[in-house]
Amino acid sequence: MKINLVNNKMFSLDETKKVLSSFPSSSEMDDVLTFHKSLGNIETPLIELNHLSKKLGVGSILIKDESYRFGLNAFKVLGASYAMKKQLEQNPDITTFCTATDGNHGLAVAWMAQQLKRKAIIYMPKGSARDRVNAIKDMNAEVIVIDKGYDTAVEIANKRVVQGNTEKNDSWSLIQDTAWEGYEKIPLDIMKGYWTQMHEITSQINDRKIDLILLQTGVGSWAASIISYVLNNWEDFPLFISVEPFSANCLFESIKAGKRVKVNNNQSTCMAGLDCGTVSTLAWQILKNSISASISISDNLTEEAMRILSNPIKDDSVIIAGESGASGLGALIALKKNKKYNFLNTNTNILLISTEGDTDKVNYKKIMEME
Repeated sequence: MKINLVNNKMFSLDETKKVLSSFPSSSEMDDVLTFHKSLGNIETPLIELNHLSKKLGVGSILIKDESYRFGLNAFKVLGASYAMKKQLEQNPDITTFCTATDGNHGLAVAWMAQQLKRKAIIYMPKGSARDRVNAIKDMNAEVIVIDKGYDTAVEIANKRVVQGNTEKNDSWSLIQDTAWEGYEKIPLDIMKGYWTQMHEITSQINDRKIDLILLQTGVGSWAASIISYVLNNWEDFPLFISVEPFSANCLFESIKAGKRVKVNNNQSTCMAGLDCGTVSTLAWQILKNSISASISISDNLTEEAMRILSNPIKDDSVIIAGESGASGLGALIALKKNKKYNFLNTNTNILLISTEGDTDKVNYKKIMEME
């Protein structure tokens, strides 16, 4: 049950608040919520795992189950849909939306494009699961699986949009959930779209104090969005700890180095949604001072967590969590098993977010059958 943890020497909520001082506004929050309501959004459940918390020796474990979101088995649609809506407000003549994805984000873009009666072109990295590819194709999107990784897919999608806009007079839009210099407006709108999820959680916990939030990070946009909402709307701030696979731990290595760095993520991980080599520039501005520690975990930890959630203790609720979705619990299990990390106790209230369900049903079945 291997785990690596690095404490963040740059941690400073005061510095984070400086970055966030002009980030959220009440009017934008209302706009996000109103828009998602217009799409038929239904609040996803927040589940308390009483028996698991007792077994692990913590105060409580609350887990938000995003497998119910819009029938798409993942949370990503909250961000993609809002960004696409904002793009059409600026340019109603958009005909084609394009993105790169490991699965969930691309499905969200394809679904929203279908609602809007626009075309979607989705680039996916080598090794993308057949279930995820087919789910996107079922939304009438064009899917291109390349022979390289996620970061390269992003570069190709961006070039395709530039070419499309040159040929078709700015009728293409790149809806990417990572940011780089010169491309931050759309990723910021995606991050704002994710606020709906944290708004629901805030209502669901009903003033209950949360001590720790474990946040899985790929490019970091979602984690940064969660943190931005909490720091601007909660009175008591929890600790934030990030979670990544060993093979794609770009935030871990950036926290360790004290600067944003790229990692070689050519090795495979079952956590496809976290298989990213570079932290978003926009997310890094928030994460670099707000994450108290960063964790890297092995695949077998998230697989164990998936089986625990699927086969709960006594009358704890069943949760169908995908490989990336269960990674927060995987990290928690390792923290409790390793005596070196003793900052969790029977008074610690923990929030986890299962960001996806069984989006790769073939692999999910294999993991469930493992001992």
